[in-house]
Amino acid sequence: MEKKNRKILILSVIICLLPMLLGSILYNKLPEQIPIHFTIKDVPDNYAHKNFALFGIPIIMAIVQAICLIAVNIKLNKLKNEEKPKILKIMEWFIPIITVLLYVIMIQVPLGSTVYVGKSICLILGILFMVIGNYIPKMSYEMGKTTFHPMPKNEKSFRKMTKIMGYSFIVIGIVLLIMIIWA
Repeated sequence: MEKKNRKILILSVIICLLPMLLGSILYNKLPEQIPIHFTIKDVPDNYAHKNFALFGIPIIMAIVQAICLIAVNIKLNKLKNEEKPKILKIMEWFIPIITVLLYVIMIQVPLGSTVYVGKSICLILGILFMVIGNYIPKMSYEMGKTTFHPMPKNEKSFRKMTKIMGYSFIVIGIVLLIMIIWA
């Protein structure tokens, strides 16, 4: 793993673990059971013990982040003399950002704050889908060879496929953002 990629790995794992500081500060103010899942109407329907919610979830997310980045770097080593696609640069930070945002939501609910969980998730995912949809068509054919299985037979079909995927992601993102208004 290159030095730059190692720094990104370490920094992103630290960001995944950072919310545990907030959990430590608010530990005594939180109930023993913390909501970790909500219905479509923002009503908690699944709870976890405080220790798992505050410390276990960030650790699991940090492990997932490390595995994803290591796997992507192994895959990228197969590409010769090609710069890392922008979409992968964005995806490197997806798990840490989501971890922090969802952790804050998870902490706010038991503290009595009014949090619109469904709207928050739609906003996060809507933006993510639109950003990814913007970058999918910009992937190189060489990158596609290591990513898509089965792979289109030629570059023309690859371009058509990535263009359709990009537009689809953007439409899904827009629909998610519209759902915020109607929810």
